[in-house]
Amino acid sequence: MISQEQIGLFDTTMLLRSNIRQAIEDYGAHTDAVSVLNDVSEEFINQLAEDATESKKDLRELLRKSPAWDENLQAVIINGTKTHDPDYSRVYRLGMEIFSPWLDEHMSYNCRELVTNAINYFSEPNACEYDSASYIAAIKELAPKAYRANRKKSRIFKAMCDTLGITNETAGSNFSRLFAQFADELSGKKLDFKLFLSINPAHFITMSNPKWDNRGEMLTSCHSFNRTDYEYNNGCAGYARDDVTMIAFTVDNPDDLELLNNRKTTRQLFMYKVGNGLLLQSRMYNSSGGVHGTSSITPLYRDLVQRELSELEGVPNRWKTYTYCKDMPDNIYIGTNCGFGGYADWIHSNFDAKVSIRLDHIDDCKNFDVGNSGLCIKCGDETSKGLYCRNCGESYECECCGEHFDEDDLYLVHDSYGNEIQVCGDCRDANYTYCSHCEGYYPDNTMTRINGDYICQQCLEDDYSTCNDCGDVHLTEDMHCVLNENGNEVWVCDDCYDNYDICNDCGNTVHVNSLVTVHSRNGHEIQVCEECCNDHYEYCDVCGEYYHESVMENSLCPRCRAEDNDAEEMA
Repeated sequence: MISQEQIGLFDTTMLLRSNIRQAIEDYGAHTDAVSVLNDVSEEFINQLAEDATESKKDLRELLRKSPAWDENLQAVIINGTKTHDPDYSRVYRLGMEIFSPWLDEHMSYNCRELVTNAINYFSEPNACEYDSASYIAAIKELAPKAYRANRKKSRIFKAMCDTLGITNETAGSNFSRLFAQFADELSGKKLDFKLFLSINPAHFITMSNPKWDNRGEMLTSCHSFNRTDYEYNNGCAGYARDDVTMIAFTVDNPDDLELLNNRKTTRQLFMYKVGNGLLLQSRMYNSSGGVHGTSSITPLYRDLVQRELSELEGVPNRWKTYTYCKDMPDNIYIGTNCGFGGYADWIHSNFDAKVSIRLDHIDDCKNFDVGNSGLCIKCGDETSKGLYCRNCGESYECECCGEHFDEDDLYLVHDSYGNEIQVCGDCRDANYTYCSHCEGYYPDNTMTRINGDYICQQCLEDDYSTCNDCGDVHLTEDMHCVLNENGNEVWVCDDCYDNYDICNDCGNTVHVNSLVTVHSRNGHEIQVCEECCNDHYEYCDVCGEYYHESVMENSLCPRCRAEDNDAEEMA
């Protein structure tokens, strides 16, 4: 007897088959480069639909809980119906509820008035200047070091709770639950776009727009599905067949369903195993292609996905985020499944991939692997390279001069778009230059000479960086990530690194002009960054030097207090 679950999976498979067929049709609607798309077979469509139905089962079950889930698109549509500007009345209620245990112990009218005024600072953002000043004064009276003019409001509130002993970081504590809601509400933002968070294989195989689109190319990449120039487009089906990957994307007109399949404006992959609390956010792609470094919309997309996952799993939305190639915990690693032929962009430092661990799994989250083998678009068999398996994709034509050669007489080179093509030896020697870094061949006019060697554009983008200080180009692995005088993360070369040093408190490497000489708890002179100085050190009114706050009394350092006492005894 067929179970209801089997019926549900069958219905999903049938839906996905229809979605994939429509996606292939839409993908070729505005380009003449359709020879690859014409090879897409029913065997491929059926196998991909079946595999995606089974592999994404857990993610689908979770995402279906969302009121913004669209069954036909197999996606959550995050928009203005799911997000909103802060509800400041709720901010006030949550703030008072967090402070309620403290107020029960401090029953005086003055304490209640101070707390009410302090919470009004967060719940009345448009207060008049007089009221705003009184709210800030209340915060300073309750927690003298909590308020700073440019400090994030949720951090000010948390600092108040820390000072008054209200904070309870224990997993599942009432404080953790309420503070997560408070911070979420305070940072609410109404969206003016729709973000599609999808597990639909139709959206994976069309993750990059078609090449040679007659509307003008945008967001094309090595995953563009209508060309075989790159082997990485094997990853389109590979991502669709794993159990962790979701694709988040936008289009100019969300009501035009064709655009979802052939005209994405941004897209980013998120990887998450249900119930594990470990989230990978890979490289951002926009209408210009892959983004290098930090994108301004990356934190927003991450926040939206984190909120969605936390809400669906019924836990506080509190995460700790790391840069994958920089400050990630040593025990965290995201690999690829055997046979995956896609482009694992998160492992490249200059693409700024992020890993987030939700606090309810900070100690027990498990590593996972991404991707799976792709499928041959002709026969539907698994393949780990390109869109065709070995039996279906043999070709012996030079893609430069058009002449035919034995397979052994053709060489892999990259065309001006960076795509792999096969050319004969004469065409390679006449039109392509050897890259000393990746050892591939690229068009002569796309190469850059660095220190006597020729480097291709892809290596230049992937593995080289421009020094923020001197402007010279170097291997990224030979450069250093530091904080400049404005507090921003930048890359500098070895020579310019001499202008930076380590803060003895937080361990960040900062510009020497941003270091302040202070005295530690033990009285030793050390150098710390300006932020650590502001957070943990106080200025002595007599000698004019900075000392750790733990040894200061009445704005006097130990030495000046001793001299003051000696003077009093002498008098």
